[in-house]
Amino acid sequence: MFRSRRRENFGVMLLALQLFQFGFDRIPPVTLVSILGQVAIFLRIGDLDRWFGSVQDVCISTHYVLTQKQWSRLILGTLVHGSDMHLYFNMVSLLWKGVFLERRFKSQYFAYLLAVFTVLSSVILVGLNWVMAEVFGDRSYMLGCAVGFSGVIFALKVLTIHYSPTGLHYALGFIPVPSKYIYWVELGLIQLIYPNASFTGHLAGILVGLLYIKGPLKHIMDSFWPPDPSYRYTAGTAGYQRPNTRGYTIGGRRAEYRANYEDNRNDNYRDNRYDEYTGGLSEEEQLRRATEQSHWDNRGQNSQQDRLYPDLDEIRRRRADRYT
Repeated sequence: MFRSRRRENFGVMLLALQLFQFGFDRIPPVTLVSILGQVAIFLRIGDLDRWFGSVQDVCISTHYVLTQKQWSRLILGTLVHGSDMHLYFNMVSLLWKGVFLERRFKSQYFAYLLAVFTVLSSVILVGLNWVMAEVFGDRSYMLGCAVGFSGVIFALKVLTIHYSPTGLHYALGFIPVPSKYIYWVELGLIQLIYPNASFTGHLAGILVGLLYIKGPLKHIMDSFWPPDPSYRYTAGTAGYQRPNTRGYTIGGRRAEYRANYEDNRNDNYRDNRYDEYTGGLSEEEQLRRATEQSHWDNRGQNSQQDRLYPDLDEIRRRRADRYT
């Protein structure tokens, strides 16, 4: 029994090693709590069995949700994973996407984003399965049951690609794909490699992400809880006033672009200076570089000749000065 239990937790041990290598102090709080919370649910720490039970008790099914009105499955099912490796791959993916997006949106809005995406991806999953059952006359779509955070991961991937530089990404780490098609390619590849994976669950996540970046979802969400602006328009003035401690007003379109440039630099690149240049890297390579940089930062190697990667802030500053 001990040997069997150790095999079941092998993915958890791999995840713990990955988190230690990355550095807990470098993981934003909402991302860290989300990862540790789902690990605790998988390990059934404390009294969590009373809330989650078995996979069958919480999995998301159109039959259970629409017919039997078990609405709690829309949330509980996303937080439960079927195996330790299922948990590992989802949480490693959440680690990178969470670090990138939480630094961009700030923690409060990112928590809001995760909550909305969790519910909405489950709702769309249920709706897609119902449509598929009606169109194809196949009741298996109604009875199919899905668990895991994969739908939310796909939604976050759409946002990560949208806010990253365009270029080639590598599906499964080695297949070059233009960035705007990467999540569609991965949707198909995952289904080929893991036929039992929930196709509609992953598709639901992509649709949620597209609703945010191309549809009305962002405007609806921002009307309830707007993200921190990089600059704001000040009524009665000729331009934009930066919400920072410098205490001056910037006017004109050129100054607007300059203000937006500086804020994006400060918000997105303060801790991970190579975040903008991840368009051609797999998530594994991004995490490896982050781990290496964290190791060197902790050793205090701050001089230019000792850095693993170029000082991108300095490059951007010189480029901006050239056009001002």
